[in-house]
Amino acid sequence: MPLKVRGGLGYSPLRAWPTFVPRAVAFGVVGLNWQRLPGRWQAVAVPGGFLPAAASFAGTGLVLREGTDGGPWLLVALTASGAGLSSAYSPLLTRTLATVRRQDAADAGGVLVTAAQLGLLTGVSVFGAVFLGATDGTVPSAGTSADALWVTCVALAGAAVCGVLMSLVRRVGNLR
Repeated sequence: MPLKVRGGLGYSPLRAWPTFVPRAVAFGVVGLNWQRLPGRWQAVAVPGGFLPAAASFAGTGLVLREGTDGGPWLLVALTASGAGLSSAYSPLLTRTLATVRRQDAADAGGVLVTAAQLGLLTGVSVFGAVFLGATDGTVPSAGTSADALWVTCVALAGAAVCGVLMSLVRRVGNLR
């Protein structure tokens, strides 16, 4: 997305950064408040968060597919992706650490943070490679970056759907 905004739309860094504020704010607000939801809703927060994330990734690709800046619909899509990812991520980390013995908490926290950082690094690398591969590795123009972003957003939506499926498989496995 930053490659699209900076390269494809030609935004300066000063013009580009506000584009991502809604996603960050939504991620923070949801991450700090998801525990206030009723217990029934918390139980489905992980798959329930990945679904809007998948839809918002597809929506982001759609609103930017024509090579435009997406207008207010881009902000809606980015806000939804931040909220969806946070409502999946925060409960997942909490549930993972809740099953750890107290004496192992520090080690488990370190492993979890390391795994999360590795996942972020891998995600940026993989989806960045998808984007740049779709532009033939060149500096994207508005047209080529729109097509490349569409491909990347579809891949991101597919990854989020995989997150839904994996969390549902885990839930079904725990019911046995």
